[in-house]
Amino acid sequence: MVKQTKNLIYLILPILCISVFVTEDAFAQKNELKESFRTAKDHTLNGEYRQAIIIYDEILKDQPNNIQALKMKGLSLNNLDEHVSALKQYYKALQIDPNDVTLLTATGVSFGSLGEYQEALIYFNKAKNEDPNSEVINNYMEFIEEFVSKYPYKPTSKNQGFSIDKGNIPKWITITTNWWIENEITDEKFFNNLDYMIERKMIKVPKEQIIEKTNNLKSMSLIKKELETWTEKQSSNRIFFKNIQWLIDNKIIDVNIEKTQQELDYDKFQFNKYLRDIENNMIKERRYIEFPNPSEEVIKKFLRDQNKWNYDQQVILSSSHFPDPTYEIINGTYFITYKAFINEQPRSLPLDHAYTLKNAFEFWENQDLKVKGSDARMIFETINEKEQATVWITWVVRNIGEGVLGHAHLGKGVVEVALGDYNCDGKFQLYDIKTLETIMTHELGHTVGLHHTNDRNNIMYPSMTPSYAYCIAD
Repeated sequence: MVKQTKNLIYLILPILCISVFVTEDAFAQKNELKESFRTAKDHTLNGEYRQAIIIYDEILKDQPNNIQALKMKGLSLNNLDEHVSALKQYYKALQIDPNDVTLLTATGVSFGSLGEYQEALIYFNKAKNEDPNSEVINNYMEFIEEFVSKYPYKPTSKNQGFSIDKGNIPKWITITTNWWIENEITDEKFFNNLDYMIERKMIKVPKEQIIEKTNNLKSMSLIKKELETWTEKQSSNRIFFKNIQWLIDNKIIDVNIEKTQQELDYDKFQFNKYLRDIENNMIKERRYIEFPNPSEEVIKKFLRDQNKWNYDQQVILSSSHFPDPTYEIINGTYFITYKAFINEQPRSLPLDHAYTLKNAFEFWENQDLKVKGSDARMIFETINEKEQATVWITWVVRNIGEGVLGHAHLGKGVVEVALGDYNCDGKFQLYDIKTLETIMTHELGHTVGLHHTNDRNNIMYPSMTPSYAYCIAD
């Protein structure tokens, strides 16, 4: 049996110390804020999202730019399926920190929940640029890309604002660019000129959704060649802006553009209008929407057909009721064969654990074990008849004990492997592949007769902290 180590991370804002003297009142405020987040977290884990939102609203009254409160309020609204309201919270928070991975991922999830998969992928791509190794982001992207390939749809149009081909490019910029192409001015001087002109809005770069952003490597000679076609009017302004955007993205031009309040208000207006248009299109089109977190569909279908996976009488049975594994001795080594029946996985489960289980089998088949003082090797064979199985592997999402991730009889019998739990944000969330493989391997260790160990680096250590496949609040 492997138990879950609960890793409760309470959301506490960092405190910037600007003085060596901190008043008791400041300590009290800090502790009060910490307690408020802790209480809201507890409400969230219990699925009490409305109560959590009340607490976040109280925090936001005093600290309207508290990014953590905005983020968590948005996640609570998302769990209530109020995705438009959630997006408005994420929008506010992204104005404060546009590179926050959790915010970008959550925004992608909410847009996906409204059936705007193209917009969702834009935000997932931004999140992936910040955290390329995130399994959660990759899982969401794979799921949505697969869905869109099967069910094409028409995305809601957005107000593009600034026109690419009628952009604000003074004519003399062409002359300056030609000087650079012909090496009459240095790279540094040309880039400094561009920096100066962009910051003072003499050149207006379109919003990033208009320009295709790319991090592909470019040479200065290629940029010069593309801009040369532009100066000769053989290409549109898009070529100019694409290259300028690349120079900005790769920090060759260090631009710091402050938007006016009027521009900020206009951006917010356009965003809210976009959300209203999405809502209208959802009604008009009777849009088919596949919720982008597959955990929800898995738990619904699992609970509907729970007896398929969990026969209480089977679980209660002692391992003595199962047939014994067979063995033969070759050159003094025991070769022990276990016949494994693998229960079907719940429908809509996006993570196929067939290879995960295969890896767990191979792990134990490659171990050097001892039986009665002699060497022993394990062999696992999968069969289709449960009655002949010495090991029956099945899936659970129900509680089989507080914090228990899996269960197995010692030596033979039922092996239960938990697919996920409710400890991320109060909703059921699937574990990721690595967590499932660890649980499977551990429980199969009991099947071959091994007990727990005190060695934290050993697969038979009795506890672990699971990771989730689609949890954005963890």
